[in-house]
Amino acid sequence: MAIFLSTSEKRAILKSVETESELLFSFYLALENRVNQRVSWGSLLGPNASTIWWHTAAEYLSDAAMLYALKPNSALKEWLKRHCLEIVRKSEYDWVGPGFRNHSEPYIGNLETAHLCWGVAATYDLAKDIFTSSEKEEIELALREKGLELCRKWLENNNHLANWRSVLFSGAMVAAVVLEDEKNVRELLPEFKLCLDALQDDGSYGESLQYGNYLWIAQTFAKEAVLRKYPEFLNAENVSQSIYHKSSVNWFATSMLYSKPLVTWGSEPRARAVNFNDSAAIFRPSADVLLSIAVRTKDSKEAGLAYWMFEKYYQPVPKQGPHDLAAFGMVNDWGFLTLPFLTYSLKSLSPERAKLALTTRFSNGNRFARDAWEGKTVLATNGGSEPLHGLGHLHGDLNSFILVHNQERLLVDPGHSCYRNLIHGLESSSQTHNTCTFLIEKESLGLQEDMAKASLLEQKSVFPRRRISNGKGAEKIQRGDRSLICSRDGAVSVLGAEVGSAYGKPIKSFSRLWVLAGSHTLFIIDEVKADYPVTTVWNWVVNNKDRNTKWESQGNSLTVEKGNAAMRLMHGGNTNTAFPVFGFLHDSYHTEPNQLGEGRSGDSLIFRFTENEKRKNRRVVHTIALDEPEKLGQWSFKTNDNVHSIGNGLESWRLETPDDGSLTIVSGSGEEWKVKSVKTEYELKRIK
Repeated sequence: MAIFLSTSEKRAILKSVETESELLFSFYLALENRVNQRVSWGSLLGPNASTIWWHTAAEYLSDAAMLYALKPNSALKEWLKRHCLEIVRKSEYDWVGPGFRNHSEPYIGNLETAHLCWGVAATYDLAKDIFTSSEKEEIELALREKGLELCRKWLENNNHLANWRSVLFSGAMVAAVVLEDEKNVRELLPEFKLCLDALQDDGSYGESLQYGNYLWIAQTFAKEAVLRKYPEFLNAENVSQSIYHKSSVNWFATSMLYSKPLVTWGSEPRARAVNFNDSAAIFRPSADVLLSIAVRTKDSKEAGLAYWMFEKYYQPVPKQGPHDLAAFGMVNDWGFLTLPFLTYSLKSLSPERAKLALTTRFSNGNRFARDAWEGKTVLATNGGSEPLHGLGHLHGDLNSFILVHNQERLLVDPGHSCYRNLIHGLESSSQTHNTCTFLIEKESLGLQEDMAKASLLEQKSVFPRRRISNGKGAEKIQRGDRSLICSRDGAVSVLGAEVGSAYGKPIKSFSRLWVLAGSHTLFIIDEVKADYPVTTVWNWVVNNKDRNTKWESQGNSLTVEKGNAAMRLMHGGNTNTAFPVFGFLHDSYHTEPNQLGEGRSGDSLIFRFTENEKRKNRRVVHTIALDEPEKLGQWSFKTNDNVHSIGNGLESWRLETPDDGSLTIVSGSGEEWKVKSVKTEYELKRIK
């Protein structure tokens, strides 16, 4: 039998089709529908294709091969055979990748090379009987010389840790397993552990959710190939422990927000996630990754969480497209391994039942505070990372944050689109995130557009890659941020980070503390110190994706209404009324420009509050009320020296900021908390 479909798995799938069992049958029908549609095109790419063939070949071939293995027919056989052989017979130059890849000789593989290995290998494994003896020889030769060897050359010629290494390793390993090349399989086994060392020890990843998933989908293909064909190799080489000793499940689950329709994408609910760095706002982990963890891990909690995410974000919408953007990591989907995995007995475990912390931090710098699971408010911040194991695709977003209320993203991250867009550098910069920038020159400037063109100090976001030395990851990378606090007591959560080093001179320090009090109140305390006076600019990035956001800016107040959520921000700095600059807000990445996931000018409204005078040091408090639009007017704000009060008649909160640098938080019912500095961090303690 095939490697990627055992006899028992095939039997179970076909039985579910016969009995029309609800879950498996719905995904089988969805697979059949999308494959049959592609077969009807005749060509590999359909009439409305938005991608190039390299970026859909793996998904299209593996889907078709799985359906053929389950329910063969002549039209499917002809389509699958023709397009697999077309790819096999393409030149080595083409196997290197599209024109924007390096084609210097001697050739070295790229991401696309690994994808072709996946697609051709899956086809050869699942539908070997459709090929003649001579065609099998062609396939094996191409997999070896154009696939396996080119992928191995990349591994031999590159010594940095990131998602690329996992993908190229996976392409080589899957090809080697299907070719039954035991020598190459054994030689590649140590790469499992090395590639996973790009992840933080807690399973988070320095590059982003999107690229963490891309790393995991590559690992999943390689792991399944070896586990199904050569399980004894994993045990003999002690590789099994390397594969399963950590996963990204807790980070994935904590990063998910909700699922609801998104303008321009249709009426079906779509996942939303916390999309720091180069990550999609409509991110959901690939179903093959989630189900692989649910089936293979021995950690019952992680297995349950993984299956819970599948149930929540895939089970209700098995036919949800697009289906041509998944394998390359643009818009994640479910793939050819989903049906085999669904034959296993799986149990779901929600984050609440798994007792995931409502307020928590990950070592890549992502921090989260919720009022409750399935509650009203989510605060997600970026900053305070530990040394990073693998990094890239960073934005200048330290001390930036995302604020969600009533399933509406109010303050947002811009996300990313095509890397070859001229605006990619801008959408990665600090001025398009909810953080601070600094004007170094301000004299003789008057108009708003002139202010934006002044000498602007932003964060550094490009760093050298982490290198490999003697077969192991070498020294980890410091990004220039450090943790101040991540703590919760009762209804109060406090997050904080210091990120001054990310800017460089003249900024000595930029500390930001967020205090989430209950479901409706957020205090933000900023302290900036510089070597000489500079002008601070506070950037607030408001979601205007559906063009229905209502806003009002008066003095130091900003009011925003979107859907069933609203916020009023009282800015505490010495600034003037701010009017929006029109920014971009992207849903997902695409390799080509002007695609569905790419935002337009005005999808975000960037409100810049700019200081009226230069200062060396300042401590500024911002107060935000969150509620339904019709209830927002009930909230009142009051500031008296170092005391900031907010309330609506039903609840109230008070923040005291004495000159010693501490904070006191007092609820309307008399509860009191203290935040004070202890060595290099802060601690939160209940006083009464």
